[in-house]
Amino acid sequence: MQRLITKRAFTLVELIVVVGILSLVITGMLQLYIYTSAQAEMGGNKTSAITEAQAKIEEIRNHDFDDIAIDYGAGGTPGNTFDLTLLSGKGVIDVDDSNPELLVLEVAVSWRNKYSRVIGEDFDLDGQLDGGEDINGDGKLSSPITLMSMITRR
Repeated sequence: MQRLITKRAFTLVELIVVVGILSLVITGMLQLYIYTSAQAEMGGNKTSAITEAQAKIEEIRNHDFDDIAIDYGAGGTPGNTFDLTLLSGKGVIDVDDSNPELLVLEVAVSWRNKYSRVIGEDFDLDGQLDGGEDINGDGKLSSPITLMSMITRR
């Protein structure tokens, strides 16, 4: 009596289907990894930009109230722009002194990420509103990181 020995194995069609499914899954996971790493880098940059803007607002708050509009205006010293220390970028300060007892500060920070993309409207990172930079048409350099604060006489 001879036994029939049956061999169990995958067919070529089954292997091709499995390889196709694995290829789709691995491609999706790779795209997800790239997307999440870019978002993590953006989150870190936003945190650094907020830190820089908050530090500048604190510096201005500690300045003599009567000199803030002059010193942090265009042409003043230290001026209405500042270089970022944590990122490759520039910050712009706008001081609204229409009320002599209440100053409204707006600090916008633009920076270049590691893929050379500029975040914010200051595309050349010079702190000046140049032609073609005012995308939203508000007449000033805007950024996703824009902090506003009010300072009153103490």
